[in-house]
Amino acid sequence: MLDLIKETLGELAWGVLAIILFLWWIGGPGVTAIIWSDGDRLLAVQFLALWAGVTTLYLTASWLIRRARRS
Repeated sequence: MLDLIKETLGELAWGVLAIILFLWWIGGPGVTAIIWSDGDRLLAVQFLALWAGVTTLYLTASWLIRRARRS
C-alpha cells in the first residue's frame, strides 16, 4: 500500500512539473504578446529578454547538475 502511495505521489509530482513547464514555455511569449499589443514595446522586449535569460540559466544549471550526477 505504501508503495502505491509513493508511486501515485511521484506521478502526481511529475504531472505538476509538466504543467508548470508548459505554462512557462507558453506563458513567456504569450505575456510578451499581450504587453506588445497594449503598445508598450520596450517593456515587451525587456520581459522577453528576462524570460529567455531565466530559461537559459535554468537549462544550463540542469545540464550541469545532470553532468555532475553522472560523474
